[in-house]
Amino acid sequence: MATAAAELIAWWTGALVLQVLFVDTLSWPELAVAAAGALLAAVAARAVRAAAEARAGGLARLLPALLHWPGTLLADTWRLAVLVARVLRGGRVTGRFHTMTLRSGAGAAWACGLLASTPGLYTVHLGPGGRMLVHTLPGGAGALERALVSGRDR
Repeated sequence: MATAAAELIAWWTGALVLQVLFVDTLSWPELAVAAAGALLAAVAARAVRAAAEARAGGLARLLPALLHWPGTLLADTWRLAVLVARVLRGGRVTGRFHTMTLRSGAGAAWACGLLASTPGLYTVHLGPGGRMLVHTLPGGAGALERALVSGRDR
């Protein structure tokens, strides 16, 4: 019961902070509406998470992944800009699908989210044992991918 309450408070706090960030001048009525809306969002988020039986998973690779994320974001954004310029000049760019396996110690939920937060890779399907089908931009693996994935299977 205590963990459910802690989870609800965490979801509520995150939703409330997010809503308050988008309000120009905060008044008490707006804060009350934001708090009520955040409570509804927290209850819904907890229900969805419980129904999906989602867990954070292993956290052993989280710190290295977070350290590689900013550089990967910049490198993948640059790579995407170059590819867009190539297409605008009439060239052809084709991404690829690969099957990959998450390294042990990487939680599937946060790892797939972190990988998808850069333009270079997104997860299409996550299977048992951390095997996932991903779509990648042309080019080699970035530092974030190398930190979280044991290699491209195909």
